[in-house]
Amino acid sequence: MGKLDVAKLYKDNAALKRIATMLEDAFNSVGERIRADLLKAYRENAMDSYADFIGKLDSGALSGEIYPRLGKFSEHKNWQDYATFNAKAAKQEYRHFRTWEELRPFVNFISASLKKADARANESYEGARDSFVYKNLGKLSKVIGKRQDLKNAVIKFDWQGGYFKGNLQVYLEGAYFRGDIDIKYVVRTIPNVTPYYQYPLVFVEAEVGGKHYQRPSEEELRVLLSGVSSKKYEEQKVAEAAAEGWCPMSGKDAGKSATKRYDHCPGCGAWTSIQHYKFRKHKTPAAEKAATASKLTESGYCPKSREKVSAATIATIGPVSGYGDPKVACEHCGQLTRLDAQKDWIFEGVPQGGHATKAIVKSARYYKHKLK
Repeated sequence: MGKLDVAKLYKDNAALKRIATMLEDAFNSVGERIRADLLKAYRENAMDSYADFIGKLDSGALSGEIYPRLGKFSEHKNWQDYATFNAKAAKQEYRHFRTWEELRPFVNFISASLKKADARANESYEGARDSFVYKNLGKLSKVIGKRQDLKNAVIKFDWQGGYFKGNLQVYLEGAYFRGDIDIKYVVRTIPNVTPYYQYPLVFVEAEVGGKHYQRPSEEELRVLLSGVSSKKYEEQKVAEAAAEGWCPMSGKDAGKSATKRYDHCPGCGAWTSIQHYKFRKHKTPAAEKAATASKLTESGYCPKSREKVSAATIATIGPVSGYGDPKVACEHCGQLTRLDAQKDWIFEGVPQGGHATKAIVKSARYYKHKLK
């Protein structure tokens, strides 16, 4: 079974990395029961599909193309997901059958296969484990913030009332909080195997600075653990968001734009979507531009790559060939760089019936180019 690379999760916070490992270990400690239920469901589904497939193939209920053209339904076209053909025993070198009529004479050489079912069960288990870790770690990271003074953490599960009921305890320097953390799941098998999972995490109590708190909300616990007043905490949040480039209109009421799906943000001018009458969380154009330039630079490219050429530089470019890309010295690195240019043909002096060959550059962007 695959293992999460927790080193990549919150790599700058040792406390959250430790909690990520503990969440994964806690899930795996009860995982055999979940995995067994998934294996049972996927295997039963595969055997039912195999029995139905063999019965219909043998009786002639399946006919025509196995893999019909787009738009046409073919029952059991994925028969090799739960069945295997013994070509050696059938003395048949050619294993690809186009029609059910070609396959039918070899029905006695087809047997059930659980290989794909087992692989899907394992993938489903790993997906459930990963989503459990990511979801709860995301919630805990918001509460703990940048604190790294983790002293201890305990996560335990018990099987109660048809699901795994868990208890999470986190001890920080001068602070403690406890939460109920559960794993609820249902594996439905009709028409296909579909597992459904829920991982509720509810904070039950906390103790900060010697004072006890019952059932604090996520936001209350976040403020308590930050060690500052609510007002100061909000100011810090605003400052951190601005430093990361988030537009202050993110999540705010869209006003006159509330009935639209997209509009220009009145705060930063970015073209952004509107969800539930509020502007989606988005970064300012300047922040996006800076992030793009940073990624380009880290990869060895000039930060002017794909950027617009200034009007001053455009003015220095004389008439150019209308059929090729002009070149100009990059304003940042000085390299002679090809331009993706918009041009207007020069028809002055072109005889009647002739063809223009020269053009004036109206605007342009630098092509992506490496730094030397």
